[in-house]
Amino acid sequence: MEFATIEGVDELRRVIEDGNFGAWRVFLHPTQRRFVNGRWNGPFCLGGGAGTGKTVVILHRAVSLARENPGARIIITTFTKNLAHELSASLESLDPALPRASALGQPGVYVIGIDALANAVVREAGADVAEAAEGVLGAPRTDLSRRTSQWLWRDVLDHAGPEVPERLAHHRLLETEYEQVILPQNITTREEYLRARRPGRGFRLNRRDRDAVWTLVKKYRDDSRISGTISFPEAAAIAAQYLTRHSPLADHVLVDEGQDLTPAHWRLIRSLVPEGPNDIFIAEDSHQRIYGHRLVLSRYGIMTRGRSRRLTLNYRTTAQILRWSTHVLEGGFYVDLDGDDDDKLSGYRSARRGPDVIAHPCTTITEEFDYLAKVVGQWAKDRQSETTAVLVRDRSQRERVVDALHERGVQTRAVGHGSIPPGAPVVMTMHRAKGIEFSKVFLFGVSSRSIPMGIKDYDFDKDEGDQALLRERSLLYVAASRARDELVVSWTDQPSPLLSASVSSVAASTS
Repeated sequence: MEFATIEGVDELRRVIEDGNFGAWRVFLHPTQRRFVNGRWNGPFCLGGGAGTGKTVVILHRAVSLARENPGARIIITTFTKNLAHELSASLESLDPALPRASALGQPGVYVIGIDALANAVVREAGADVAEAAEGVLGAPRTDLSRRTSQWLWRDVLDHAGPEVPERLAHHRLLETEYEQVILPQNITTREEYLRARRPGRGFRLNRRDRDAVWTLVKKYRDDSRISGTISFPEAAAIAAQYLTRHSPLADHVLVDEGQDLTPAHWRLIRSLVPEGPNDIFIAEDSHQRIYGHRLVLSRYGIMTRGRSRRLTLNYRTTAQILRWSTHVLEGGFYVDLDGDDDDKLSGYRSARRGPDVIAHPCTTITEEFDYLAKVVGQWAKDRQSETTAVLVRDRSQRERVVDALHERGVQTRAVGHGSIPPGAPVVMTMHRAKGIEFSKVFLFGVSSRSIPMGIKDYDFDKDEGDQALLRERSLLYVAASRARDELVVSWTDQPSPLLSASVSSVAASTS
């Protein structure tokens, strides 16, 4: 696909609505072209709301860099392997002849999820990885292929019992302290931790608190060593440490969905490529941060201040969907990767119009399932099934929806990992839908019981609780903004409190 010159809004509308849906996903709007062809003396950060085409810029920029230097080693990475798969498929659609690297460090474009990238570096390091592991964990290790159970922090607390002060007896507190403070600074001893700075942490720990935390951290590391496992953040930290003493693997690194990456991920990205012109290009939107914590890139050697810009034209969703989605964000406080307040939604706009968003309250779950079957069944009859999605909060709800629709004669497909199958509407979690676009979206079960979820895990600190709530608000925004043309939202009993502004912005449907 070549660059297209768009004369105006009418031409844009024709390209979007009349073209092939897959090809449209890699369509480059003229407002994005300067970020594809631009060249900078260091890292560059491109922000923008959902639907502004940040991912499209990443893809076209990779092609531009590869054409400029066919021997360049170009890595495209993102937070999840599902997103990496979507990026790879879109890149193939954009330019089937583009040279693709067969492995890390080889010429061509290499697309990979950030954790898979860390695993690849650790695996290729062989026995030499022991020194890097010692620099991160305090002991040399080479048994790094298996991942630590997500329950280990809970097990550590259970083993410690009443010896742990009540204010510290929270597995999320330990997990976030470890990933946000200890791993990024390669802290391996109690003395180092007692002296360490804790930038960005909302709650204070005195010397006695830190001493207690370190005892738990040591237990965590000892148990991991005995079981022969490391966590995903530990793998990224070890990979970064290894690369700081070995040759870089890339000439250019392009990062999509940068807002969700952890400090260890950013250290790894910095170590992949030598500092210099066009070394790192980042696409991010703090309003879509559904996994990570707030952080500032400069703490990890990535200096983008003065080299940051923002896209404001949403050419994917209609003005009605855009307005509804951004209402969900009201009441949140967002910070970008430069550490600045990100309240730039005032200039965010759409060039398209469409039907109003339908918000449909139900009194029983049976009524909600019946309404879902009616709407999705009609979409399928209109031959819109392959670009139609039902989005839910979690996997258990996903399975219930698939079963309920089957009972009502509507065939759908549950999507977890892997590519999206053709031939029927899909049902997936809101998290899984990140980075994917559909013509029509039905948000099912957006009740006070389903979202926000998991906030109590962060009740040890107000700031951590606020960030957890912000991630839930962003998740709902992400889910709603997956829709290009039509959006329907339903719930049983009480709507989610995150819907208050959005529900008031549209008339509830009773049809």
